[in-house]
Amino acid sequence: MEKPNLHTVAAHAGVSIATVSKVVNGMRYGISPATLARVQASVRELGYRPNRVGRGLRTLQRFIIGMAIVDPSPMFLADPFTTNLVAGLSNHLSEHGFGLLLHGIKPKQVNESFLVRETVVDAYCIMLSGSAVSRQVNTQLFASLGQPLLVFQDRPRAELDDTCYVNQDDAGGAEELARHILRRKPKSAMIVIPDIFWPAIELRLEAFWQVLKQEQVSLKIVRCDESNSDAIARSISDHIDRNGLPDAIIGTNDKIAIVALRLLSSRGLRIPDDVAVSGFNAFEPYSYAGVSLTSARSPAFEMGELGASLLLERLRTGRFEQLEHTLPVAVVQGTTI
Repeated sequence: MEKPNLHTVAAHAGVSIATVSKVVNGMRYGISPATLARVQASVRELGYRPNRVGRGLRTLQRFIIGMAIVDPSPMFLADPFTTNLVAGLSNHLSEHGFGLLLHGIKPKQVNESFLVRETVVDAYCIMLSGSAVSRQVNTQLFASLGQPLLVFQDRPRAELDDTCYVNQDDAGGAEELARHILRRKPKSAMIVIPDIFWPAIELRLEAFWQVLKQEQVSLKIVRCDESNSDAIARSISDHIDRNGLPDAIIGTNDKIAIVALRLLSSRGLRIPDDVAVSGFNAFEPYSYAGVSLTSARSPAFEMGELGASLLLERLRTGRFEQLEHTLPVAVVQGTTI
């Protein structure tokens, strides 16, 4: 009598092979209690026993993808962009029988991190903060580990083997947002950026600067601790007190922009009559005191899904089809410009 396998268990339980694979590998996300019970009953009734050692030797796979987020903040998962990207990545991997091993790593601890020291995954995903030099060093480190590498949100490096990049069009979104701001004919603008270096912020800042400077808009860059709303407000308030009120405040993410809206409202200023305000990411309808924020919508969740799909295809075929994939970013028109 032929031994039961994933196919026979799936047919017996009336579910997909991917669902059976997730159950026998201990992955429960996205599986209802009723489906879980049905699959487990079929496993018992058919006497199915997954041969994990043999399976690993045959496929050279552990069915785990490693995700390293290099971020100095211990609250890295509180960032909406990171949350959405990781959700898209994890969901797609889980649907195909893979697990996600997620690690937040401090910039100076990359070499000693578990993902670098231990070979426990089939492929790596990384999203790096830090200077261009430090990101280059860390990308090279992960690329040297001998596994496929997918990089989120960074400038592609064609010289690295077996590496693929998934980005959103931060520069294009910022350029379009800047043109919306120019409709108000501003003479001055404040661009507020986090004090942590992220490649996406660099691209947004570069695009805002180029478009607005071409129209002779006087620009000032203000750094802030984006993890703390009071710190953001202090940075903006101190700059206004020293340099006067700009015609526009550009937050390079929505949290910064919302704090700016609250601060301006507390000073009795009208938005956008006195000051135009814009954000970036638009993960949910941001508003304050009846004012909807003009922003640029990030496809972070879709980026995570795409990254997972590309990695699974790479593991199946042995190669990435292309170096970079870039998803569009579109302006969401609110009432703050």
